[in-house]
Amino acid sequence: MKRALVALVMLVVVALAAAAVTVIAVIKSETSRSVVLPVKTSVEVQPGESLRRIAGKLREADLVGNERAFLAMAHWKGIDRTIKYGRHEFEGTVTLASVLAELASPPKPILRVTIPEGRTLREIGALLEAAGAVTASSYVAVACSDEFRRAAGAPATASCAEGFLFPDTYDLVPGMSPGEIVALQLARFHQVVDPLLAAAPRQPPLPLDELLTLASIVEKETAQGEERPRIAAVFFNRLKAGMPLQTDPTVIYGVIDSGLPWDGNLTRAHLATPTPYNTYMRKGLPPGPICNPGRASIDAVLHPAPVGDLYFVARGDGSHEFSPNLATHNRAVREYQLGRGRRAVQDGDGPPPTAAPPAPQ
Repeated sequence: MKRALVALVMLVVVALAAAAVTVIAVIKSETSRSVVLPVKTSVEVQPGESLRRIAGKLREADLVGNERAFLAMAHWKGIDRTIKYGRHEFEGTVTLASVLAELASPPKPILRVTIPEGRTLREIGALLEAAGAVTASSYVAVACSDEFRRAAGAPATASCAEGFLFPDTYDLVPGMSPGEIVALQLARFHQVVDPLLAAAPRQPPLPLDELLTLASIVEKETAQGEERPRIAAVFFNRLKAGMPLQTDPTVIYGVIDSGLPWDGNLTRAHLATPTPYNTYMRKGLPPGPICNPGRASIDAVLHPAPVGDLYFVARGDGSHEFSPNLATHNRAVREYQLGRGRRAVQDGDGPPPTAAPPAPQ
């Protein structure tokens, strides 16, 4: 029995030694490898991208010959903790050492672009064009393509991936394609939203596409952070009661999306225009998001306030007055809207005074 155990130990030692020799040989071969690139080659490293995925990209570009050797050397030299995301360019004679050094160096010149919360994809396109990143039309074309819409998980009823183009400050590399930019936004979307969904105290109250649709409405309705959960509650309460949402931002989006004339002033005629986004004429949520909401609005929909409000009206100072019933709402409208000569229906504040709420279904 003792001899058998000794023999087994010896076999294990020999196997480990052989494996170590093989690993050393592979690493030695990789470190002595050099490649002369016929043309300049670039590799895009995305924020949060795994080292293994980066190794795959380098292998595909023939910048490294063995992914495992690259991973081992990157860990040993600590490069795995200092890789800079962005576009890295390689030319001439390339070795493993030069690849590791380039990845740890600042990438090519960065174009920093801030995309505020609540912008539509067309507004984002115009912003990117003004920054000199890409043309607005090329950005919109990619965001509205079937390929990206499916990749994002946008609703089938929506023509574009509105809502999934996460608003944030992005460090873009000059020369990035529109596809690379929307992919970067989608990756950032999942980095932020997936943990929010996982941390929700209960199952999300709506499927993701509908959740984003409601969050986009909340985003457009108020700039007051503390109001967002209460705004979300109003719309949940209306949906539960079978009432139309009656929110102006959806009407505005529908008018613009349909290519109808728009001068920035919402009128009664717009409220009577039957677009798919007219939540005065149609019950339920519109076909898709009306903008790209930020973290706070998405979180508000995941955590609506525990209130029974059904109405709200703008006070004129950026905040809103909330009401649980129509009579209270009518008084608030007279105080904050009609007394100032403003129209009664504004900023998603529900039906005008004296209107009866729709019967629950």
